[in-house]
Amino acid sequence: MMTYEEACEIVYSAKKFGICLGLERMEAMLKELGHPERKLKAIHLAGTNGKGSTLTYLKAIFGEAGYSVGTYTSPAIQKINDKIQLNGKEISDEDFAYLTEQLIPVIEKLKQTSLGAPTEFEILTAMAFQYFATIAKPDIVLVETGLGGRLDSTNVITPILSIITSIGHDHMDLLGDTISDVAREKAGIIKHQVPVISGCKQEEAIQVMKKRSQKEAAELYQLGEKFTCEQQGETFSFTYQKQCYSNLKTDMLGAHQQENAALAIMAVHCLIKKLDFNITENQIRLGLAKAKIANRIEIVKEHPTMIFDGGHNREGMEALSSTLASSFRDKRITVLFCAMKDKDIKAMLHPITVVASEVVLTSFPYDRAMDPQDAFKIFPHKKVRVIDKWEEAYGHIVKKLAKDDVFVITGSLYFLNHLRVNLRI
Repeated sequence: MMTYEEACEIVYSAKKFGICLGLERMEAMLKELGHPERKLKAIHLAGTNGKGSTLTYLKAIFGEAGYSVGTYTSPAIQKINDKIQLNGKEISDEDFAYLTEQLIPVIEKLKQTSLGAPTEFEILTAMAFQYFATIAKPDIVLVETGLGGRLDSTNVITPILSIITSIGHDHMDLLGDTISDVAREKAGIIKHQVPVISGCKQEEAIQVMKKRSQKEAAELYQLGEKFTCEQQGETFSFTYQKQCYSNLKTDMLGAHQQENAALAIMAVHCLIKKLDFNITENQIRLGLAKAKIANRIEIVKEHPTMIFDGGHNREGMEALSSTLASSFRDKRITVLFCAMKDKDIKAMLHPITVVASEVVLTSFPYDRAMDPQDAFKIFPHKKVRVIDKWEEAYGHIVKKLAKDDVFVITGSLYFLNHLRVNLRI
Protein backbone atom coordinates (compact mmCIF):
# COMPACT_ATOMS: atom_id res chain seq x y z
CA MET A 1 0.00 0.00 0.00
CA MET A 2 1.11 3.55 -0.70
CA THR A 3 2.61 5.51 2.21
CA TYR A 4 1.26 8.86 3.37
CA GLU A 5 4.47 10.59 2.28
CA GLU A 6 4.15 9.11 -1.21
CA ALA A 7 0.52 10.24 -1.37
CA CYS A 8 1.44 13.80 -0.39
CA GLU A 9 4.14 13.86 -3.05
CA ILE A 10 1.61 12.90 -5.72
CA VAL A 11 -0.89 15.53 -4.60
CA TYR A 12 1.70 18.28 -4.21
CA SER A 13 3.20 17.49 -7.61
CA ALA A 14 -0.06 18.72 -9.14
CA LYS A 15 0.68 22.24 -7.81
CA LYS A 16 2.58 22.98 -11.00
CA PHE A 17 -0.75 23.06 -12.85
CA GLY A 18 -1.86 25.95 -10.62
CA ILE A 19 -5.41 27.31 -10.69
CA CYS A 20 -7.41 26.10 -13.65
CA LEU A 21 -11.09 27.04 -13.43
CA GLY A 22 -13.62 24.74 -15.07
CA LEU A 23 -15.63 21.61 -14.28
CA GLU A 24 -14.72 19.22 -17.13
CA ARG A 25 -11.84 17.51 -15.36
CA MET A 26 -13.79 17.20 -12.11
CA GLU A 27 -16.76 15.67 -13.90
CA ALA A 28 -14.49 13.21 -15.73
CA MET A 29 -12.75 12.19 -12.48
CA LEU A 30 -15.99 11.71 -10.60
CA LYS A 31 -17.47 9.65 -13.42
CA GLU A 32 -14.49 7.29 -13.16
CA LEU A 33 -15.11 7.03 -9.41
CA GLY A 34 -18.81 6.24 -9.83
CA HIS A 35 -20.05 9.75 -8.94
CA PRO A 36 -19.51 9.80 -5.14
CA GLU A 37 -20.73 13.42 -5.02
CA ARG A 38 -24.26 12.22 -5.84
CA LYS A 39 -24.37 10.18 -2.64
CA LEU A 40 -23.83 13.18 -0.35
CA LYS A 41 -26.33 15.32 1.54
CA ALA A 42 -24.39 18.57 1.21
CA ILE A 43 -24.58 22.30 1.89
CA HIS A 44 -22.54 24.36 -0.57
CA LEU A 45 -20.98 27.64 0.63
CA ALA A 46 -19.50 30.45 -1.45
CA GLY A 47 -18.63 34.08 -0.75
CA THR A 48 -15.75 36.53 -0.62
CA ASN A 49 -15.63 36.56 3.18
CA GLY A 50 -17.51 34.68 5.89
CA LYS A 51 -18.00 31.25 4.32
CA GLY A 52 -15.46 29.59 6.63
CA SER A 53 -17.06 31.12 9.73
CA THR A 54 -20.61 30.27 8.61
CA LEU A 55 -19.47 26.71 7.94
CA THR A 56 -17.93 26.55 11.42
CA TYR A 57 -21.17 27.70 13.06
CA LEU A 58 -23.12 25.08 11.13
CA LYS A 59 -20.65 22.35 12.07
CA ALA A 60 -20.97 23.25 15.75
CA ILE A 61 -24.79 23.38 15.66
CA PHE A 62 -25.11 20.04 13.85
CA GLY A 63 -22.60 18.55 16.29
CA GLU A 64 -24.65 19.76 19.28
CA ALA A 65 -27.70 18.10 17.73
CA GLY A 66 -25.87 14.77 17.48
CA TYR A 67 -25.33 14.68 13.71
CA SER A 68 -22.06 13.58 12.13
CA VAL A 69 -20.58 16.34 9.95
CA GLY A 70 -18.11 16.16 7.09
CA THR A 71 -16.33 19.38 6.06
CA TYR A 72 -14.27 20.30 3.03
CA THR A 73 -12.53 23.66 3.44
CA SER A 74 -9.53 25.65 2.21
CA PRO A 75 -6.77 26.42 2.73
CA ALA A 76 -5.14 23.88 5.06
CA ILE A 77 -4.01 25.18 8.47
CA GLN A 78 -1.30 22.78 9.67
CA LYS A 79 -1.22 19.98 7.09
CA ILE A 80 -3.03 19.04 3.91
CA ASN A 81 -5.35 16.63 5.81
CA ASP A 82 -6.96 19.67 7.49
CA LYS A 83 -9.06 20.33 4.41
CA ILE A 84 -11.04 17.09 4.78
CA GLN A 85 -12.56 16.45 8.22
CA LEU A 86 -15.20 14.38 9.97
CA ASN A 87 -16.61 15.86 13.19
CA GLY A 88 -13.65 18.23 13.41
CA LYS A 89 -11.05 15.47 13.04
CA GLU A 90 -8.89 15.45 9.93
CA ILE A 91 -8.82 12.53 7.53
CA SER A 92 -6.27 9.96 8.75
CA ASP A 93 -2.94 9.56 6.98
CA GLU A 94 -3.94 5.98 6.14
CA ASP A 95 -7.23 7.00 4.49
CA PHE A 96 -5.48 9.85 2.68
CA ALA A 97 -2.94 7.41 1.22
CA TYR A 98 -5.61 4.82 0.39
CA LEU A 99 -7.75 7.33 -1.49
CA THR A 100 -4.76 8.78 -3.32
CA GLU A 101 -3.90 5.28 -4.49
CA GLN A 102 -7.47 4.92 -5.80
CA LEU A 103 -7.09 8.19 -7.71
CA ILE A 104 -3.80 7.38 -9.45
CA PRO A 105 -5.32 5.48 -12.40
CA VAL A 106 -7.95 8.22 -12.78
CA ILE A 107 -5.24 10.91 -12.80
CA GLU A 108 -3.15 8.97 -15.33
CA LYS A 109 -6.17 8.43 -17.58
CA LEU A 110 -6.98 12.14 -17.56
CA LYS A 111 -3.40 13.02 -18.46
CA GLN A 112 -3.83 11.09 -21.72
CA THR A 113 -6.91 13.11 -22.72
CA SER A 114 -7.36 16.63 -24.08
CA LEU A 115 -8.52 17.70 -20.60
CA GLY A 116 -5.01 17.27 -19.23
CA ALA A 117 -3.77 16.54 -15.73
CA PRO A 118 -5.96 17.57 -12.76
CA THR A 119 -4.83 20.32 -10.40
CA GLU A 120 -4.06 19.83 -6.71
CA PHE A 121 -7.44 21.30 -5.72
CA GLU A 122 -9.29 19.03 -8.14
CA ILE A 123 -7.53 15.95 -6.76
CA LEU A 124 -8.34 16.93 -3.18
CA THR A 125 -11.96 17.73 -4.06
CA ALA A 126 -12.43 14.31 -5.69
CA MET A 127 -10.74 12.71 -2.67
CA ALA A 128 -13.06 14.53 -0.27
CA PHE A 129 -16.20 13.38 -2.08
CA GLN A 130 -14.90 9.81 -2.26
CA TYR A 131 -14.01 9.85 1.45
CA PHE A 132 -17.41 11.12 2.54
CA ALA A 133 -19.32 8.79 0.23
CA THR A 134 -17.44 5.54 0.85
CA ILE A 135 -15.61 5.76 4.20
CA ALA A 136 -16.90 8.48 6.56
CA LYS A 137 -20.56 8.56 5.46
CA PRO A 138 -21.59 11.60 7.57
CA ASP A 139 -25.18 12.80 8.04
CA ILE A 140 -24.36 16.15 6.40
CA VAL A 141 -21.40 17.49 4.40
CA LEU A 142 -20.40 21.17 4.37
CA VAL A 143 -18.50 22.08 1.20
CA GLU A 144 -16.67 25.40 0.83
CA THR A 145 -15.75 26.72 -2.61
CA GLY A 146 -12.08 27.33 -3.28
CA LEU A 147 -12.36 30.30 -5.63
CA GLY A 148 -15.45 31.91 -7.14
CA GLY A 149 -18.36 29.55 -7.56
CA ARG A 150 -19.61 28.95 -11.08
CA LEU A 151 -16.39 27.31 -12.31
CA ASP A 152 -15.04 26.18 -8.94
CA SER A 153 -14.20 22.47 -8.74
CA THR A 154 -16.73 21.94 -5.94
CA ASN A 155 -19.60 23.12 -8.16
CA VAL A 156 -20.21 19.61 -9.47
CA ILE A 157 -22.47 18.85 -6.51
CA THR A 158 -26.23 19.33 -6.29
CA PRO A 159 -26.63 20.36 -2.66
CA ILE A 160 -29.69 20.42 -0.44
CA LEU A 161 -28.96 24.08 0.32
CA SER A 162 -26.66 26.82 -1.02
CA ILE A 163 -25.23 29.71 1.02
CA ILE A 164 -23.56 32.83 -0.42
CA THR A 165 -22.14 34.78 2.49
CA SER A 166 -20.86 38.06 1.04
CA ILE A 167 -19.52 39.71 -2.08
CA GLY A 168 -16.35 41.79 -2.04
CA HIS A 169 -13.23 42.83 -3.90
CA ASP A 170 -11.14 39.68 -4.22
CA HIS A 171 -9.69 37.67 -7.12
CA MET A 172 -11.15 40.26 -9.47
CA ASP A 173 -8.52 39.37 -12.06
CA LEU A 174 -10.31 36.01 -12.36
CA LEU A 175 -13.88 36.77 -11.31
CA GLY A 176 -14.59 40.15 -12.92
CA ASP A 177 -14.04 43.89 -12.58
CA THR A 178 -17.19 44.83 -10.64
CA ILE A 179 -19.19 43.66 -7.64
CA SER A 180 -21.92 42.52 -10.05
CA ASP A 181 -19.39 40.43 -11.99
CA VAL A 182 -18.11 38.76 -8.83
CA ALA A 183 -21.69 38.21 -7.62
CA ARG A 184 -22.58 36.43 -10.86
CA GLU A 185 -19.64 34.06 -10.39
CA LYS A 186 -20.64 33.32 -6.79
CA ALA A 187 -24.30 32.94 -7.80
CA GLY A 188 -23.18 30.19 -10.16
CA ILE A 189 -23.54 27.70 -7.29
CA ILE A 190 -27.32 28.24 -7.20
CA LYS A 191 -29.02 25.10 -8.51
CA HIS A 192 -32.51 24.40 -9.84
CA GLN A 193 -35.08 24.40 -7.01
CA VAL A 194 -32.36 24.30 -4.33
CA PRO A 195 -32.98 26.95 -1.62
CA VAL A 196 -30.29 29.63 -1.31
CA ILE A 197 -29.36 31.90 1.61
CA SER A 198 -27.67 35.21 0.84
CA GLY A 199 -25.71 37.51 3.12
CA CYS A 200 -24.93 40.00 0.33
CA LYS A 201 -25.21 43.66 1.28
CA GLN A 202 -24.62 45.64 -1.92
CA GLU A 203 -27.82 46.26 -3.87
CA GLU A 204 -26.18 45.23 -7.14
CA ALA A 205 -25.12 41.90 -5.62
CA ILE A 206 -28.58 41.31 -4.13
CA GLN A 207 -30.18 41.91 -7.52
CA VAL A 208 -27.84 39.32 -9.07
CA MET A 209 -28.91 36.80 -6.41
CA LYS A 210 -32.58 37.52 -7.00
CA LYS A 211 -32.27 37.21 -10.77
CA ARG A 212 -30.31 33.95 -10.61
CA SER A 213 -32.63 32.45 -7.97
CA GLN A 214 -35.69 33.32 -10.02
CA LYS A 215 -34.14 31.74 -13.12
CA GLU A 216 -33.43 28.52 -11.21
CA ALA A 217 -36.78 28.52 -9.34
CA ALA A 218 -34.72 28.50 -6.14
CA GLU A 219 -36.26 30.03 -3.01
CA LEU A 220 -34.05 32.93 -1.87
CA TYR A 221 -33.59 33.86 1.79
CA GLN A 222 -31.95 37.29 1.73
CA LEU A 223 -30.47 38.73 4.94
CA GLY A 224 -32.33 41.90 5.83
CA GLU A 225 -35.42 40.84 3.89
CA LYS A 226 -36.58 37.29 4.62
CA PHE A 227 -34.67 37.19 7.93
CA THR A 228 -32.85 39.72 10.10
CA CYS A 229 -29.85 40.04 12.39
CA GLU A 230 -30.32 42.85 14.89
CA GLN A 231 -27.08 43.63 16.70
CA GLN A 232 -26.85 44.85 20.30
CA GLY A 233 -23.14 45.03 21.03
CA GLU A 234 -21.90 41.61 22.11
CA THR A 235 -25.30 39.97 21.53
CA PHE A 236 -27.75 39.86 18.63
CA SER A 237 -31.27 38.76 17.74
CA PHE A 238 -32.36 36.56 14.84
CA THR A 239 -35.84 36.86 13.35
CA TYR A 240 -37.50 34.73 10.66
CA GLN A 241 -41.26 34.91 10.20
CA LYS A 242 -42.73 34.30 13.68
CA GLN A 243 -39.50 32.81 15.03
CA CYS A 244 -37.28 35.11 17.07
CA TYR A 245 -34.17 34.24 19.08
CA SER A 246 -32.87 37.07 21.27
CA ASN A 247 -29.70 37.52 23.31
CA LEU A 248 -27.64 35.25 21.04
CA LYS A 249 -23.87 35.26 21.56
CA THR A 250 -20.89 33.91 19.64
CA ASP A 251 -17.35 33.30 20.82
CA MET A 252 -15.93 34.89 17.65
CA LEU A 253 -15.31 38.63 17.70
CA GLY A 254 -16.90 41.13 15.35
CA ALA A 255 -20.29 42.32 14.13
CA HIS A 256 -19.66 40.48 10.87
CA GLN A 257 -19.50 37.22 12.81
CA GLN A 258 -22.99 37.83 14.15
CA GLU A 259 -24.22 38.14 10.56
CA ASN A 260 -22.41 34.91 9.64
CA ALA A 261 -24.09 33.23 12.60
CA ALA A 262 -27.49 34.49 11.40
CA LEU A 263 -26.85 32.84 8.01
CA ALA A 264 -26.12 29.57 9.81
CA ILE A 265 -29.33 29.83 11.86
CA MET A 266 -31.34 30.49 8.69
CA ALA A 267 -29.73 27.42 7.10
CA VAL A 268 -30.79 25.28 10.05
CA HIS A 269 -34.36 26.53 9.74
CA CYS A 270 -34.39 25.71 6.03
CA LEU A 271 -33.33 22.15 6.77
CA ILE A 272 -35.83 21.74 9.60
CA LYS A 273 -38.53 23.04 7.28
CA LYS A 274 -37.68 20.99 4.19
CA LEU A 275 -35.84 17.90 5.46
CA ASP A 276 -35.91 15.55 8.42
CA PHE A 277 -33.46 17.38 10.72
CA ASN A 278 -34.33 17.81 14.37
CA ILE A 279 -32.44 20.74 15.92
CA THR A 280 -33.59 22.70 18.97
CA GLU A 281 -33.13 26.35 19.92
CA ASN A 282 -30.84 25.33 22.78
CA GLN A 283 -28.63 23.34 20.42
CA ILE A 284 -28.41 26.37 18.13
CA ARG A 285 -27.40 28.59 21.04
CA LEU A 286 -24.80 26.13 22.33
CA GLY A 287 -23.37 25.63 18.82
CA LEU A 288 -22.94 29.37 18.28
CA ALA A 289 -21.29 29.80 21.67
CA LYS A 290 -18.83 26.94 21.14
CA ALA A 291 -17.88 27.57 17.49
CA LYS A 292 -14.27 28.58 16.94
CA ILE A 293 -12.22 28.99 13.78
CA ALA A 294 -8.50 29.49 13.36
CA ASN A 295 -7.24 32.75 11.86
CA ARG A 296 -10.54 34.65 12.10
CA ILE A 297 -9.80 37.41 14.64
CA GLU A 298 -8.51 34.56 16.79
CA ILE A 299 -6.95 35.44 20.14
CA VAL A 300 -4.05 33.00 20.51
CA LYS A 301 -2.33 34.60 23.52
CA GLU A 302 -3.13 37.11 26.25
CA HIS A 303 -1.12 39.67 28.26
CA PRO A 304 -0.22 40.99 25.74
CA THR A 305 -3.06 40.02 23.42
CA MET A 306 -1.94 38.30 20.21
CA ILE A 307 -4.47 37.97 17.38
CA PHE A 308 -4.28 36.02 14.11
CA ASP A 309 -6.64 37.16 11.37
CA GLY A 310 -6.76 36.19 7.71
CA GLY A 311 -7.91 39.56 6.40
CA HIS A 312 -6.96 38.68 2.85
CA ASN A 313 -8.92 41.43 1.04
CA ARG A 314 -10.29 44.94 1.58
CA GLU A 315 -13.55 43.82 3.18
CA GLY A 316 -11.70 41.46 5.51
CA MET A 317 -9.36 44.22 6.67
CA GLU A 318 -12.28 46.60 7.17
CA ALA A 319 -14.03 44.02 9.36
CA LEU A 320 -10.82 43.47 11.35
CA SER A 321 -10.30 47.22 11.84
CA SER A 322 -13.89 47.72 12.95
CA THR A 323 -13.62 44.88 15.48
CA LEU A 324 -10.31 46.17 16.86
CA ALA A 325 -11.78 49.66 17.24
CA SER A 326 -14.78 48.38 19.21
CA SER A 327 -13.19 45.55 21.21
CA PHE A 328 -9.77 47.06 21.99
CA ARG A 329 -10.53 50.74 22.32
CA ASP A 330 -7.67 52.77 23.87
CA LYS A 331 -5.20 49.87 23.44
CA ARG A 332 -1.89 50.21 21.62
CA ILE A 333 -2.22 48.05 18.49
CA THR A 334 0.74 46.85 16.42
CA VAL A 335 0.18 44.99 13.16
CA LEU A 336 2.43 42.56 11.26
CA PHE A 337 1.22 42.28 7.67
CA CYS A 338 1.94 40.24 4.56
CA ALA A 339 -0.43 39.59 1.66
CA MET A 340 -0.15 38.06 -1.77
CA LYS A 341 1.35 40.33 -4.43
CA ASP A 342 -1.77 40.21 -6.62
CA LYS A 343 -3.88 41.88 -3.90
CA ASP A 344 -4.95 45.54 -3.68
CA ILE A 345 -2.40 46.40 -0.99
CA LYS A 346 -3.42 50.04 -0.63
CA ALA A 347 -7.08 49.16 -0.10
CA MET A 348 -6.12 46.53 2.48
CA LEU A 349 -3.69 48.68 4.46
CA HIS A 350 -5.73 51.88 4.62
CA PRO A 351 -8.37 50.68 7.15
CA ILE A 352 -5.82 49.08 9.47
CA THR A 353 -3.72 52.27 9.74
CA VAL A 354 -6.76 54.01 11.22
CA VAL A 355 -6.66 51.83 14.36
CA ALA A 356 -2.99 50.72 14.55
CA SER A 357 -0.11 52.58 16.15
CA GLU A 358 2.37 50.83 13.86
CA VAL A 359 2.07 48.54 10.82
CA VAL A 360 5.10 46.43 9.90
CA LEU A 361 5.25 45.09 6.35
CA THR A 362 7.18 41.86 5.93
CA SER A 363 7.49 38.73 3.82
CA PHE A 364 7.96 34.95 4.07
CA PRO A 365 9.28 32.23 1.75
CA TYR A 366 6.46 31.91 -0.79
CA ASP A 367 6.62 32.77 -4.47
CA ARG A 368 3.28 34.64 -4.45
CA ALA A 369 4.07 36.72 -1.34
CA MET A 370 4.28 40.49 -1.75
CA ASP A 371 7.59 42.34 -1.65
CA PRO A 372 7.25 44.60 1.42
CA GLN A 373 9.40 47.29 -0.22
CA ASP A 374 7.05 47.38 -3.19
CA ALA A 375 4.06 47.46 -0.85
CA PHE A 376 5.50 50.48 0.97
CA LYS A 377 5.95 52.31 -2.34
CA ILE A 378 2.27 51.71 -3.02
CA PHE A 379 1.23 52.88 0.46
CA PRO A 380 3.95 55.07 2.07
CA HIS A 381 2.05 55.87 5.27
CA LYS A 382 3.68 57.47 8.32
CA LYS A 383 2.60 54.56 10.54
CA VAL A 384 4.03 51.96 8.17
CA ARG A 385 7.55 50.53 8.16
CA VAL A 386 9.32 47.66 6.41
CA ILE A 387 11.26 44.76 7.93
CA ASP A 388 11.87 42.31 5.10
CA LYS A 389 12.18 39.03 7.01
CA TRP A 390 9.24 37.98 9.15
CA GLU A 391 11.46 36.55 11.91
CA GLU A 392 13.15 39.93 12.41
CA ALA A 393 9.85 41.79 12.16
CA TYR A 394 8.22 39.50 14.72
CA GLY A 395 11.14 39.91 17.12
CA HIS A 396 11.13 43.68 16.67
CA ILE A 397 7.47 43.88 17.66
CA VAL A 398 7.50 41.36 20.51
CA LYS A 399 10.38 43.00 22.39
CA LYS A 400 8.46 46.31 22.50
CA LEU A 401 5.10 44.91 23.64
CA ALA A 402 3.66 45.92 27.00
CA LYS A 403 1.26 43.74 28.97
CA ASP A 404 -1.86 45.62 27.80
CA ASP A 405 -0.85 45.94 24.14
CA VAL A 406 -2.45 44.17 21.18
CA PHE A 407 -0.35 42.45 18.50
CA VAL A 408 -2.19 41.53 15.30
CA ILE A 409 -0.73 39.22 12.65
CA THR A 410 -2.79 39.55 9.48
CA GLY A 411 -2.95 39.31 5.70
CA SER A 412 -2.67 36.11 3.71
CA LEU A 413 -3.82 32.85 5.29
CA TYR A 414 -0.67 31.28 3.83
CA PHE A 415 1.38 33.81 5.81
CA LEU A 416 -0.52 33.09 9.00
CA ASN A 417 -0.17 29.35 8.56
CA HIS A 418 3.57 29.67 7.95
CA LEU A 419 3.97 31.61 11.21
CA ARG A 420 1.77 29.21 13.17
CA VAL A 421 3.94 26.28 12.15
CA ASN A 422 7.22 28.05 12.88
CA LEU A 423 6.03 29.63 16.15
CA ARG A 424 4.21 26.42 17.14
CA ILE A 425 0.95 28.23 17.84
